[in-house]
Parts: sequence; C-alpha cells; structure tokens
Amino acid sequence: MSKTKVLLFKSFILVFLLQNFIFGQNYFVGFSKEPINPNSTILSSPLAGFGDPKQGRFSINFMETGTAKNVVAMCSSDTKLYIATGNNKLWQAEISSGDPNWIYIGPSYYVTALAYGNGKLYGADKNNKLWMRDAVENDNPWINIGSAYNTTGLTFLNNKLYGTTKNNNLWVRDATPLSSPWTNLGKANSVRSLTSDGSNLIALSKYDNELWTRTTSLSPNEKWLKIGTPNHTTYGNYLSNITYIKNKLYATSNNNKLYYSQHSQTPIYAYASYFEKNSKKALIITLDLCGINYSFSHTIKAEIKSLYNIDENAILINCSHTHYAPVSQNYSCLQEFYQNPNPKYLEIVKNSILVATQNAINSKSNNSLSFVKGKTNIGYNRADITKDLDNNITMVIAKQSNTNIANGAILSASTHPVSYSQARDFITISSNYVGATRDKLGTLKNINSVQFMQGCAGDINPYKSDTPDQTATKLTQDFSNLFSLSSSNISGEITVKFDSIAVPLNNFTFNRAVNIKKANTGKYDQASERNVRWANKIINQYTSGTLSKSATVYIQILKIGDWNIIALSREAVSQYAIDLYNHFPALKLTVLGYSNDVSSYLPVQWHINKSVPNYEGYESFFIYGQSGIPVNNVEDMILTKIYSMMQ
Repeated sequence: MSKTKVLLFKSFILVFLLQNFIFGQNYFVGFSKEPINPNSTILSSPLAGFGDPKQGRFSINFMETGTAKNVVAMCSSDTKLYIATGNNKLWQAEISSGDPNWIYIGPSYYVTALAYGNGKLYGADKNNKLWMRDAVENDNPWINIGSAYNTTGLTFLNNKLYGTTKNNNLWVRDATPLSSPWTNLGKANSVRSLTSDGSNLIALSKYDNELWTRTTSLSPNEKWLKIGTPNHTTYGNYLSNITYIKNKLYATSNNNKLYYSQHSQTPIYAYASYFEKNSKKALIITLDLCGINYSFSHTIKAEIKSLYNIDENAILINCSHTHYAPVSQNYSCLQEFYQNPNPKYLEIVKNSILVATQNAINSKSNNSLSFVKGKTNIGYNRADITKDLDNNITMVIAKQSNTNIANGAILSASTHPVSYSQARDFITISSNYVGATRDKLGTLKNINSVQFMQGCAGDINPYKSDTPDQTATKLTQDFSNLFSLSSSNISGEITVKFDSIAVPLNNFTFNRAVNIKKANTGKYDQASERNVRWANKIINQYTSGTLSKSATVYIQILKIGDWNIIALSREAVSQYAIDLYNHFPALKLTVLGYSNDVSSYLPVQWHINKSVPNYEGYESFFIYGQSGIPVNNVEDMILTKIYSMMQ
C-alpha cells in the first residue's frame, strides 16, 4: 500500500472516530407544540388564578353581529333565528355572519317565551297559555296545547319542553300537541331567557344578567352552575334573550342589538421536548395552565407510556402557572364554578399533549445540547420585600449536529404570571408574559421552538410598574444575553428518579374550624364565603374521620446527561430553589416548582411563622382546601430527601 493510501486511510479512521466521539455525546431530540385553547364546544371557561372578583372571571365574549329590534322572546333551529317582538309579530332570519334579514312570518299574540323543536315553534303567552305552530315562512295558525304559568323562559330538548317561571321554578313536560302536565324540577332564580345546548339547559338571569347551566336531571336538588357574568368589557349589562346554535350563544340586547358568543382568548399551548440516548428516553411537557392535579398528570403519563414506551418517571409535566388559563385543577373551597375543571377541557389538554408528544418523537434528530445559567431582575419577593428571591435563569440549547443551527431552546425562570395591563386582559385566556417571552426570544434568535419551564415562584411577583409586555421584554433580553456567555456541553446518559414525601401538617383543630365558620357566617364577601366552605369541609372530615394529617410532595429528578432537573410539586417558594442552587453550585442545574401536581403552596418556616398571617404560609391553604399548614421544618425535610435522591 502506498504512503498516500495509508495517509488517506488513517485520515478516514480519524474522522470516523472523531464523528463517533461527537455523536456519542449527542442526543436524539425533538420539539413540538399544540394549542390547548378551549374549542367552540365549550361555551365558556372560568379562568384560574384569582379568587376575586366574587362573581368570577369567564372567557365568554359577545360580538355584535346586527340588529334585533324590540325582541321579547327568541329561539333557533339549526339554520334560523326566530324572534317575537313587543308589537306581537313573529320574525325569522337565516343565521349568517352579518346583519340578519328579518322576515315577518305571522303574529305572536303576547308571547313571553319561545322554543323550537322538530319543525315546530312553541310559545308561552302572558295569559298563561302554551301554543304551537309549524316553523314555516308563511303565516301559520297557533294551536293551544295546554297551560304555561307565568313562563319567563322556554326551551326544547329531547322531545320535552322546559320552562322557567316568575316564582323561580323550573318545570318540564312532554312536547306533544296535546295538553300535558308539568313536573317541577327545582329552582331557577329570576330567569329572563332559557335555551339548551343539546345536552344541558342554559339560563340568562333577569337582574344580574348572568349565565347559568344545569343538567336535565329530574332531581330537585340539581344545582345551576354559573358560566358567565357581566365584566363591562367583553360582556355588559345588556342581554335580554338568548338562544344556542352551532356551538354559539346568540343574544339580543335592550339596545336592539344582536350578538354571538366566542371565547376571549389568545393562543395557549402544550409544549413537548423529547430526548433519547442509548434507548433511554425522556419527555418534558410544559403547559400554559395555572396548575394540574396529580391524578391528571398520572393518567397522561400512563397513556404516554402505553403509546410510546417512555418510563412514566421520565416524563416531567410542568405548568407555566399563568393566571389566565381555564380552570384545570380542583379548588374545593372557592366558588362552585372554580371547584372542578370541565372534563371536556381536560380531554382537550390531554389530546394536545399526546399529539405534541408524537410530533416531538417523529421530529427527533441528532442534536448537541449545551447549558448556560444567568440572572434576571423582573420581580420581587411579595411575601417580604427584604427577603431573597430566586432570580436564576437557565437555558439549554439544542443544535442540529449536521448544521450546528439551533433547533430549540428550553428556558427556566421563577416568575408569577399574574399581571395585566388592560381590563380585557383580565378576562382573556392567555399565557401572559411567559408566552410573550417565548415568542420574542424565538424571533430574536430565529429559533423555531422555545419552551419555558416554571421555577419556584410561589412568593414572587413581577414589578407592579411593569406591564406584561415590559416584563417579557426584560426577560427576553436576559435570556438573549446568555447566548453571549460561555455554555457547557451536556453529555452522559439519561437517568431519572421519582419519589414523594409525606409532609406532616399542623392541622387546624375542630374548634378552630367551628370558630372560623361562626366568624364568617352571614358575611357575603368572597373571602368569608370561602372560609365557610373550608370550615364545613374540615368539620365534615373530623366527623367522618377522613382528616388528612400530611401533604404529599412529589419530587422528580430528571438527568439528561449531566443536566440535572429537580422538579417539585405544589407552589414552591423561592427558598427551595435558592438553597438547591447554593448546595450544588458546580452542577448544570435547573430547579422547578409547579410540576406534576399543584395542590397547595409549599412555604418555608419564615412564611409559616410571620407575625401577621400571610398568603403563602396561611391564607392560601383555605383556597386550596387544605386541612393544615406544613410543619416548621418542611424545608429541611424536603431538601434532605432531595440530597439523598441526588446521590
């Protein structure tokens, strides 16, 4: 063999070995995101994050679409709107996106409520009679089919007529052309107009102009649940009649306008980043939600394992904690509309996570990973301004091995997305400045996927002088500055540990619960009513012997090579992150809260022992319906557990 061939062969071997060494340090990485906005099948979503105002925050928004003059009753078919007007005339119009063309189709004879079903119009009049006629364009005679006593609202559902009355009752009867008895279904307070979405009843209340829904259960104890309230921005005190069609609520107003409903929202997402090396897999899911319960995250992880063979303990689910997302966890002592998430919405979130996961896996490519850490200055410790806060930020950059171009960035910071600059923002679904930071950094650095993980932000707020966009601009600049710092390459195997610790609680005593109930009964502000609900819950737990004496805190340690992620459940306060970053100064480390379960705050001793009871160490436990406050040494217990798991 000639010297030239020997040299070429040696060069080939050297390049081959070098490539294998480089690729040996790399990971298969994929990124994806999917929207988790409520769709049109969900009429309205209560927004999580604040117990105030008492009347609630809802995403429902009404858009003007035309005129509807002097309307006293309204209903709809699949394609048409029908109205009765104050001058005893009946009109119809095709449903369209513009101003409807109302066509006169006959008299309405003092109708107070209208319903449509199976090609028929039903009307209750002021003389307490119930009428029926064909829903045709020409004038058609009304036929009396029985009585309707002081009816204020009428709707058709499953071949039955449901009616509300002036004396605040809900009634049901068969929708037959013959007289049929009415059956009382319970209360329906001050209903002005009634409709249905094909499954449930929807009512508009007369005096406060709120929207309510309930099932058609025959139980007289069935409760109405609020789904909308005037906020004077997207929804004013003007609705007079409602009808539901094609996943929208149409409404007339006392100023002769016609409206349709939609969500007041901007995009929120489920992000997925997938990592694989030597057949070991890991998945990081981040959600633009205020929080989730462990039962939900556990269900999702089990399904991902079944579909994609990823170890459940290697799946991290972290919430951005935006206070402008639909309720997605339980708040057992807040107003009823906050207490349980809508199962239809949780299904949307779950499906989006699964799609994002599949797309992230399908998009995987050979990437190098690098880690860099810095600082930010976007907020303060709201529990005590003299105390430190976690101002650490970390960033992991994934670069395509063949091009060295950034494929994705995973950010972490301790923020608390609570701020808003306009009244509309307060009742609009959004990711707040977390989403704005992702978008700004992605544009600035030309990175397609920018994922954000929430840190230990339980006692952090953004500066009050900053708008959400200003906070996002500052945070974006701080992350942008990290690109100019020296980063460390990530290498090594993927490993994971998942465990929990039962933190003992100093339970509120039975007598304390009784006294709190007595002190708050008869008061009608939101906090007092919440405290009564909480006291009733604790009293019942004592009586039934089900009082919880500990709180489970989940701890996940996900190591993607020598990048260490320590993730705590609940709303962990700053001190946990500060202590961990100080204890492991040499590690490539990211510390998270709001992971896998957000079921209460997680304070440290100084929060618990403040002379004046504070939110993080006291009041928040009433909101979350907890039976007690963690013991003083909770921080030591959790840190000791983490140090053991890190060995």
